[in-house]
Amino acid sequence: MWGKTGSIRDDLLVLHKTKIPIPSIVEAENRGIILVMRIIGEDDLLYDLTIRSNKAEKIKKELGKIRSAAWAENYRRELKEKGEADAFRKETCPSCQATLNLSGFPVSPQVYCSFCNAIITFEEDAFDEKTVARADKDFGICDECQMFAKPRRFTIFYFYFLVYVFGYHSRPTWRCPPCMRKDAWKMFFGNLIFILGVPVAVVQLFRSYGGTSIGGKYAGLDGANLRARKGKLEEAIEAYRQILQRHPTAAGVKYNIGLTFCTQERFEEATQMFEYALKDCSNYQPAAEFLAECYEHLGETEKLDELKRIWIEEIADSDEE
Repeated sequence: MWGKTGSIRDDLLVLHKTKIPIPSIVEAENRGIILVMRIIGEDDLLYDLTIRSNKAEKIKKELGKIRSAAWAENYRRELKEKGEADAFRKETCPSCQATLNLSGFPVSPQVYCSFCNAIITFEEDAFDEKTVARADKDFGICDECQMFAKPRRFTIFYFYFLVYVFGYHSRPTWRCPPCMRKDAWKMFFGNLIFILGVPVAVVQLFRSYGGTSIGGKYAGLDGANLRARKGKLEEAIEAYRQILQRHPTAAGVKYNIGLTFCTQERFEEATQMFEYALKDCSNYQPAAEFLAECYEHLGETEKLDELKRIWIEEIADSDEE
């Protein structure tokens, strides 16, 4: 698959004459036409690689499918060699088709896909009486506020003209609409003097204010997040509770409540909410990372050690950093 200067062949990413084993790609993130990868080399050092392609999103998805399947299979073999093959457990993400290794995590009604950042909910279908997996693929963690939301792609654009020199600066950003409002206003006033950048600013303003009407399962989420960031704790929690009354199983919402308590340094309450989030979605990494910080603040060393044991590399690596 793919274009003239790169291809994916079996488990290899081929770039010009360079061949990269796909399982050695430990991270991959795309931002528009840019794909950024972190690769572990033969010397066990990490290297960053950036690819510019109109197919960046498709490439990331394909890489995720291949490397996740390879990782899961390697882990299954390790367990089999130890005589613990029955401990292996996996699911396939319905959004990106990545293989999710859930071995060691408690069974929960939701699972998290770190390859596409979707939370998957397992529900009973009333018509055929089968369990179906539904992915909240449009929801994830906002780059700006770090809250569970519905991030969108916005453009920050500035046009300038200085006598004989003119040009523009443009960059994409992924964040929830309320987080974009401040930058959208700055962009509007910053572009007024040269006019040409104003239309772009107006569009971003419209999208940042008009994109908060989340419907369906998470109706009212943006409003609750906005109240939380403004320090209106009780109003925010009440708004979150209204969502949970409609959908009690919602790890992302409980994570947001925990994050809100953290900003107020109410770590005991935050701990409880992050624990609730992990009961809904046992491998929800954002909640686990903040829960580890809460345990440290509270001096809960035994609980922190148990959390690290379950997560093994993820939280241990973040501690080292």
